Amino acid sequence: MYLDSLEVRCFRNLSNVHVDLCSGLNVFVGPNGSGKTALLEAVHVLARGRSFRTPGISSVIQHDQKSLVVRGVMSDEIRGRQTVGISKFLNGQTELRVNNNVEKRLSNVAIMFPVQLLLPDAAELLFSGPSVRRRFLDWGVFHVEHSYLPTLRAFQKALKQRNALLRKLSIGSSSSQLDLWDAKLSELSLSVTSFRETYLGKLEAPFQNALSSLDRELLINIGYNKGWKAGLECIDALKESSARDIATGATHCGPHRAEMEIVTDKGYLASKVLSRGQAKTVAHALNFAQASLSEDVAGRKSLFLIDDVGAELDGDHGISFFRLLSSLGCQVIATATTEPVLEGSYTGEKIKTFHVKQGACIEAIGYKKKY
Repeated sequence: MYLDSLEVRCFRNLSNVHVDLCSGLNVFVGPNGSGKTALLEAVHVLARGRSFRTPGISSVIQHDQKSLVVRGVMSDEIRGRQTVGISKFLNGQTELRVNNNVEKRLSNVAIMFPVQLLLPDAAELLFSGPSVRRRFLDWGVFHVEHSYLPTLRAFQKALKQRNALLRKLSIGSSSSQLDLWDAKLSELSLSVTSFRETYLGKLEAPFQNALSSLDRELLINIGYNKGWKAGLECIDALKESSARDIATGATHCGPHRAEMEIVTDKGYLASKVLSRGQAKTVAHALNFAQASLSEDVAGRKSLFLIDDVGAELDGDHGISFFRLLSSLGCQVIATATTEPVLEGSYTGEKIKTFHVKQGACIEAIGYKKKY
């Protein structure tokens, strides 16, 4: 998909911004605090309904305002031209509209936005806990398997209900209800696991291709730990851990405890042996692979949001990074403190630059490459 235009109102220091974007690389240049990262954040809120900087929305809504608005006109490969808008209110309410019609499900908008978010702390995909990698994995599966989301939601609901029952039971007690929830949770666990493992199997080839393009010396493999003891069926693992589960009031086996394992060719966890720079390269390769797979399977190009794009322009890595980004043909919205020099790296013909100052955006005319 391509975002043709973006309108942002009452979003941090962006009072009223409207920009027309190109389908290639769009760079927003400005000093720290000018509002350029807020633009990326606004697109993320439009695509996913939440900020990537803060869990709450109150600090995002402009001071003395009751709501924020983000609206975009997009060209979708499947649905054609679409107008999508989201309003967030101080009272916690969200209003979502597609072609001026109320849309109740955020997932119906998110499916049109295969967003790849590349932040300066991209290495945290490897160094942070398993939940970060599970979210990355689930976001990818969501875009290529449309039946995955209802399955995942059903699992999460069953998990919540089993946990509620666990908190009512005493250690040593038996319950026919628990047996029923074990069976239900096991069935859904196997479905979620199957979706994830199938996806990772498809992701392997584009990941290896992307990693080889970025750094031929990095040899990394992707694995998957199901979230319960190897060699056991899920139903048996649940029963084996039932005493512990009752004691803690929480389920310790299942996809919510799964791990997307990123390991070296020697079998070591990448997070234990790679430098932050190497980990960032691996994370980028995963993002590129996810975008490639999304287009191949679902027919939609991803939208890349890159904060501080100048940080990627470091010698050979920068050239490889931008050449690979160019080859995907995806739209990119990026920020930079100074206008980046992209000759020899980004090979796409469509480039626009915007100057951002005190929450205002002005399109620059006459960039080095025509668009």
